[in-house]
Amino acid sequence: MYRTNRKGESGALEWAIGRALAALAAAAAVAACATTTALTAADYELGSRTQAQLQKDGEGCVKEAEAHQKEFGYGQYDPTRGPYNRIYDACMRSRGYQRKIE
Repeated sequence: MYRTNRKGESGALEWAIGRALAALAAAAAVAACATTTALTAADYELGSRTQAQLQKDGEGCVKEAEAHQKEFGYGQYDPTRGPYNRIYDACMRSRGYQRKIE
């Protein structure tokens, strides 16, 4: 609840701060959704494996993640790629790969 001045009007500073915080929260939410992309084999360290093995494992994890997303997510219409990325990452980690540090 905002404090009011003697005339009973809400202070301009409090109003401006509230609007600024709301705008900041909205911008953060839009940026978080807009920058989410699907993971690929290129996002993982090669380690002691060959590039061909990494690609083969990546393709297997793509199939697993797509199957899961079709069953439980929004499929290709999911803008966040959240369920897809979680399953893809779990699959690649189960095969011994580590994500590259950005």
